[in-house]
Amino acid sequence: MNKFEQKIVLNESLEEKSQSITCIEDFSNEIFYEIFDYFNSYEIVEKFSNLNSQFDKLLYSSSFLIKTHFFLFHYKERIINTLNQLEKFSTKIYSNLKILSISFSKNIDILDAYRWEIIILNYYPELEKFYLNYYESINNDNPYPIYCGKINEFSSSFWIQKKWIFYVEIKFLNIEYKIRPYNEKWYDDRSNNTINYSTNLTLKFIYDSILEEIERILTITNIYHLEIFEKEMSIPILIQIVNRLSEITTLKIHSLSTDNTAQITLEEIDMLFLMKNTSNITMVYLEQIDDVGHLRFVFKLCPYMKYFKVGVTHSIDIQFFFRTIFMKTKHNNSRHFDSLCIHLPSADDKILEDIKETIKYENRPRHFTNKRVLDNVYLKWK
Repeated sequence: MNKFEQKIVLNESLEEKSQSITCIEDFSNEIFYEIFDYFNSYEIVEKFSNLNSQFDKLLYSSSFLIKTHFFLFHYKERIINTLNQLEKFSTKIYSNLKILSISFSKNIDILDAYRWEIIILNYYPELEKFYLNYYESINNDNPYPIYCGKINEFSSSFWIQKKWIFYVEIKFLNIEYKIRPYNEKWYDDRSNNTINYSTNLTLKFIYDSILEEIERILTITNIYHLEIFEKEMSIPILIQIVNRLSEITTLKIHSLSTDNTAQITLEEIDMLFLMKNTSNITMVYLEQIDDVGHLRFVFKLCPYMKYFKVGVTHSIDIQFFFRTIFMKTKHNNSRHFDSLCIHLPSADDKILEDIKETIKYENRPRHFTNKRVLDNVYLKWK
């Protein structure tokens, strides 16, 4: 067939199709699915819902909802901004939805965990992944909305069984409350198959009103895991934060400040002294240590520490580092502390021999085991 004949056949085919399709409703569902690929789920719901019964059936069909990562974003109250509206909307949705991602702001009632449990059980029984985001802007001109629910509602057996974890993150000028599927953390004990599903707080930056934001969060949930991204964290501020978050069991810090001009007040000294009575921290991760003197502070801040993970830089004398560790455990009578992980760039087997020599020199009677995995050196003793 030559090009001229092909063109005639093609034109005839198009004419036949144009005669058979007289309106948009005559398109097949497959064509609509291809059209929907050019929109996000919010745009699809906004533009195509309530046009006619055919579109409604298509939007809420199992084929569409399973294929689509359904995303509802509350923006200027244009769609769903209360759980009542969500529940009403959910009555139309086919029940085998697998993934739900939904974001809100300006409505603190969204953090009603029990209500979410009812909605999910009634309307989304096959839901596998749930992503919830609630944003609060930090604005001194407008007070936070009052949260009237019970604290720690997202720590009930329902959420633990689903392995959906509650996280809080303070970024500059924003507090974000999140539900996410469980993702392994540094403090999970894989050897004993121990997984911790408690609430995690992440601080991206440290600024003047950080303690006020923490007070706000504590009206909604207790915090059990603290992670601070701030580099060269101020020691006085860290004392105040840890003192306020007395329930935390794990602490992760990037690095501590080496500024010796930052004075610790008498009040902060008292806080540090009282850690023996108030601290619940058992696991600590210091990503980078630049001064061996910081070890003394860590042991004072976390007197019941069992596990310590630390990144050692090239500027640190590794033998002096180990001697300081062993001396602190000996003088402080730290019976709890029994595991150490050191991230050491270019670690080799020689470092294990140095550790053995240091242990012998320090006359440590307890039984030690050590091993190296790539750049990590693990020590454990009984």
